[in-house]
Amino acid sequence: MGKRRKRTLKRYVDSEVVLAILIMMGLLSIAIAQLFIGKEDAHVFLDSNLSQEGKVTIEVVEKDKAPNSYILVNGEPVSNFYKKSITIKVKPNQILEIDGTKESEPLHFKVTAISDNVIEPQNTTVVRVDKNVQKVCMVKLK
Repeated sequence: MGKRRKRTLKRYVDSEVVLAILIMMGLLSIAIAQLFIGKEDAHVFLDSNLSQEGKVTIEVVEKDKAPNSYILVNGEPVSNFYKKSITIKVKPNQILEIDGTKESEPLHFKVTAISDNVIEPQNTTVVRVDKNVQKVCMVKLK
């Protein structure tokens, strides 16, 4: 009789098993990340720049008020000029515009005050609105 061959246990890992483990780990990490993002405390770290706010005061130059003119933030009306000057809260990268389409004559609006952390619009910005929507600026904060 011949020699018996010793059985040796081959240790190898199937590539499909490795792929399945990597997919499971990826799905688990996505689930954990979504739980982390959903918590309010995480928003402080994730979007700290977006939570900053500033204040901008805009006033009508020639009149005491202009109730048919509106301040638009990202295209949405925020307030009209029911009095001479209006102060609004702004966040970074918002677009400030003035809608004077309902006014019968051209008007001038001036940025008269900004908070300390506002870079843009500048304190001396003047905008002329002649029956149109005029862009004031894109808000930039420090």
